[in-house]
Amino acid sequence: MIYLTNQKDIEKVILELKNDTILWVDTEVADYKTKKPRLSLIQVLADSSNLDGDKTYMLDVLDQQNIIDFFIDNIMLDEKITKVFHNAQYDLRLLGKEKAKNIFCTFQFAKKIPYCFLPVNSYSLKSLTEYFTEFKNIGKEEQGSDWGARPLQRQQLEYAKMDCVYLAQIYHNLMNLNHSINVKFSEQSLEELTQRYISLEDQFKMVESERKCLKELITGRMLENNLQENQYLKLKINERESIKAQIIDLVNLINQEKLELNFEVSLTNDIQKQLGESLASLDVKTNKTISYALDLKH
Repeated sequence: MIYLTNQKDIEKVILELKNDTILWVDTEVADYKTKKPRLSLIQVLADSSNLDGDKTYMLDVLDQQNIIDFFIDNIMLDEKITKVFHNAQYDLRLLGKEKAKNIFCTFQFAKKIPYCFLPVNSYSLKSLTEYFTEFKNIGKEEQGSDWGARPLQRQQLEYAKMDCVYLAQIYHNLMNLNHSINVKFSEQSLEELTQRYISLEDQFKMVESERKCLKELITGRMLENNLQENQYLKLKINERESIKAQIIDLVNLINQEKLELNFEVSLTNDIQKQLGESLASLDVKTNKTISYALDLKH
């Protein structure tokens, strides 16, 4: 277990990590449910063949912004180093934000893989690890522990060191899976792909039709019996409330209250017709999008 608390030791390791081309990175955050979360640990693994976490560097950076900045400057902003995260958006809040370069997110990448090739109901680190690897029944209890307390407990460090191991294994499995998918489809002709699509389209219509029917029947029965859930299903109730106002009233209110509101409004075809030639006097932005829909020929 490589747990470092001394600033010089941490900076030495960071400079050594600059020689690597890919790093698997994770963080632990104190006060993460508050408006002022604090970075507690930065975990980094450079050797993805390590499976016990003993080569994971755990850098204690709690309330040491100078060390965090040193890591950001030397690792996060270095385009030559690929930094692999799971749900990178969460970690980047405290590690360079939009300035970070060459970031790979296994969470986002996994979501792009079709369900037929990656049949999981969750893209969490735990779910993907248990799907791809021999690591099973992974405990996540320490994730919500107090990462702002010092000294850290051994079970916290044991937990923290393994996340980078899981991350590296997920990354390699995702890369292999994506490659095999690309190879599979590249070997098929347009005719083969088309025939497969047609057969699936027919199956989909049958299954989707029955699914929709069953969904409506079950929802009705649960409402009749005043049930929120049964052994397998939960009835979600979505209630929306929208507020509408006449645009002239809104304009008058803005002028009356001297409000500094400035936002774009989408001009529908109907609004454009009503504006007529007056539309030319507006400073408008035009966004053109092209979408494609594949339909069966009848």
